[in-house]
Amino acid sequence: MRLRTRLAIAFTLLAVVPLAVVVPPTLSRLRVTLSRELDARMEAAITSAQESLERSSATASRAVEELVDSPAMEDLAREARESPTRAIKAGTAEGLMKSRGLTVLALFDNNGTVLSSGHLPARRGDPDPALFAVTRQKSPKPVPVRVEVRTPSGLRPLPALVTARPVDYGDLRLWAVGGVLLDEGLAQHLARLTQAQVSLMSGDTELASAGEAEPPTLERTLPLGEAASVRFVFSRAAANEAEQGVMRAFLLLAGLGGAFAVLLGLLVARWMTRPVEALTEGARRVAEGALDAQVAVEASGEVGELVRTFNRMTGELKATTERLVASERIAAWQEVARRLAHEIKNPLTPIRMSLETLLAAQEARHPRFPEMFKESAGVVLEEVDRLRRIVDEFSRFARMPKPQLASVDMGELVQSVLSLYAAPPEGIQILPALQTGVVAKVDRDQLTQVLVNLVKNAEEAMKEKGGALRVRVKGTEADAIIEVEDSGPGIPPEHRARIFEPYFTTKEGGTGLGLAIAARILQEHGGKLDVGGEPGQGARFIVVLPRAEGLGPTRLRAE
Repeated sequence: MRLRTRLAIAFTLLAVVPLAVVVPPTLSRLRVTLSRELDARMEAAITSAQESLERSSATASRAVEELVDSPAMEDLAREARESPTRAIKAGTAEGLMKSRGLTVLALFDNNGTVLSSGHLPARRGDPDPALFAVTRQKSPKPVPVRVEVRTPSGLRPLPALVTARPVDYGDLRLWAVGGVLLDEGLAQHLARLTQAQVSLMSGDTELASAGEAEPPTLERTLPLGEAASVRFVFSRAAANEAEQGVMRAFLLLAGLGGAFAVLLGLLVARWMTRPVEALTEGARRVAEGALDAQVAVEASGEVGELVRTFNRMTGELKATTERLVASERIAAWQEVARRLAHEIKNPLTPIRMSLETLLAAQEARHPRFPEMFKESAGVVLEEVDRLRRIVDEFSRFARMPKPQLASVDMGELVQSVLSLYAAPPEGIQILPALQTGVVAKVDRDQLTQVLVNLVKNAEEAMKEKGGALRVRVKGTEADAIIEVEDSGPGIPPEHRARIFEPYFTTKEGGTGLGLAIAARILQEHGGKLDVGGEPGQGARFIVVLPRAEGLGPTRLRAE
């Protein structure tokens, strides 16, 4: 993941994570606050309803008291005492009820017989035990009772708040029982007052209802004795809407904050990472060989100083590298020249000695001069041949031709090389294990030269005691591998670091260029030459080349 992307993600998280941390507890507290507010509103509404009912009760109580103290009631009581045979008219209570703002009024004698009923005129002359029972209440406050009233659908019991007051005239006592009905009108009044759905209940029966409550809802009940109760249904929709509104606001804020953070992060990341990306590209170009690569970007602070330092470094790197390469090239050729001079000096010594011997014999007119000349000439020719071989090997090493690559089956190539050694020296056994289908792109002639050199070295290592020469060809998914292993004395560990250096040899008469040329050929092919094996148990040379696509099925062939 690029640094620019990481910075953009970091800015986004910096904006969103605090919201994600704050929102849940805030919503939880908001939910608790709204619930408490709703509970408080419901309690206040019920309290208001209760106070309204108490005011209605107080109004009814005052109306009944005013009625009892009125001259009209006094006249009715006097007439009833002076003329017991004259009955109170049926419509008397209705007129008194309406004039006092009551909805329930019944006049009883002291025995509980209805003398006149304002809310149910047909009750006249009949007892009304439920209503007359109010006269036995010690409290002057209205009490809830069920009162039968006539409705379009017939008689129906409705709850009412009523109170009773005696009317005495001499030894005559009448009772005025009056109050207000708890009906549809009261339900509508309480619904407007509490902003809730109000139902007047008698047990499980709904007597009147008013108002609406949008779900979800909560219920509260206000009992009115055994006669009735008032059920309040409050809506939670407003609280839920407020909660959802806050949630939407938070989500909108989170979305805007996230978008702004992404945009800001991209801009800042681009501004911050441009020098870093330029430095990365510059380093990549340096790694690819452009040692004088420069970073053309403006930056300030530590990054700017890093850019300037990088540019100075690459400016100096090319010059330093060129000087170093030149120094290494000079040193390498000095070493090669030194070793070549040493190799050439060795044959010159016997040549000089032979020539000095011949000159001395000629001056002394030695009788065996012809024989001595013949012997010395042979030595000189042999050393001259040795010089020629040294020069040829050096020339070949100095101007190695560019390989002409072609797809070659390594098993087939090794088999053709081993066919040159069909009759190995006595005591030496060649054991090939060749896997076919292992193909590499190589210069056939140059790789043949490498394999011939390795097989020849292995035979020379075993010429005294004999042994087994094992040649293997195998392949991995990426490499083609050829192993040449002998059972000779092996290579000491102290020589392995220098075995591929030019003119390093442990063989008498060797030029020290064979393995150096082999290693260079494999290097030109993009491969390598490694050495292994344990000292005293033989040497193993491993040729590793990049594998090309195979020419056919892979199988193992041993001969």
